Amino acid sequence: MELRWYDIVLPKIGIALDVAMYLTLPVYIVILTILIKIRKDETFSSAFFSLMTSVGIADALKILTFAFGPKLASYGWIPQWFFLFGDNYSRWYNVFNQLFSYVQIVGALAIAFNRFTAYLLPFKHAQIWEGSRGRRLIWICIILQWLAGLAGSLPLLHPAVGFRTVWNFDSYDNRSVYLLWRDGWDDAYNRIVLYPIKIPIGMVIFILYLIIFGVALAKQTRGSAASTVSEVLALKMAVVGLLSTCGLFIYIVIVVISEKICLNSSIYFFFYNAGNNLFAAVHPYALLIFSKSFRERCNSMLFGKTKLFGGGTTSSSSAFGNFLLTTSRP
Repeated sequence: MELRWYDIVLPKIGIALDVAMYLTLPVYIVILTILIKIRKDETFSSAFFSLMTSVGIADALKILTFAFGPKLASYGWIPQWFFLFGDNYSRWYNVFNQLFSYVQIVGALAIAFNRFTAYLLPFKHAQIWEGSRGRRLIWICIILQWLAGLAGSLPLLHPAVGFRTVWNFDSYDNRSVYLLWRDGWDDAYNRIVLYPIKIPIGMVIFILYLIIFGVALAKQTRGSAASTVSEVLALKMAVVGLLSTCGLFIYIVIVVISEKICLNSSIYFFFYNAGNNLFAAVHPYALLIFSKSFRERCNSMLFGKTKLFGGGTTSSSSAFGNFLLTTSRP
């Protein structure tokens, strides 16, 4: 079979994206450690950072699931590992994949609503998200995230739902492995879950951000752009949520298109993986770029007097020691 340019180029770009995602994992672990450590600080005790922490845990676990699931299988390094567990490997990969996927998307919806109220309804925002009532709402959102993940993934453990772990004989070395659904269960699951649940949630998220940035653009054109500190911060944190949602958009669009037309496998897997990679890995970088207060706290905890992106006087060994000392305190 003749290879087209995208059969050669897209897999190589995909590997680069995979490497970037793997490198994000230790960064994410450090970011989550800091978020958990500073969760009681006044600046970082807001609903946004609490919701971001819950989503971040799901993101990190999703990266691990990808790494030891279809990514490792596609590289063909240790195919015997997958066949040691047989079809159950494919089953458990899909269970964990759906679990963390639900937590991510429901968490993204909660964050989008939080940003919507912060920017457009600042007075209501305080009533909704702050105080004892706000803390209860935050916990309800977090619990619902993980309950949604369990509800969407546990049915896949039923023996009637079939999975396969098979060789990919189309690979150049015949060593890569596919983790597949059996007997069209993937199509059935998409019709039960993707179309009535995930796509509507994704659309609501996009509409919320469209309204936020539409209002911001209207203010800009009228010469009354966000001027208060709270408005600027709300808009910046909305950008954090929007960037991760771009990955969700790519994932949903490519799955829907693949249902309608037969896509080349290189094109499908590139955009499918790119969407999932972006959805799982963008949060820590977006936080560091758009949240000055969080970036400065990271500077302080990780590097002492040294700036995260600049020079300073604290040695790296001393900075790392300060980080371990700081994060080990109760």
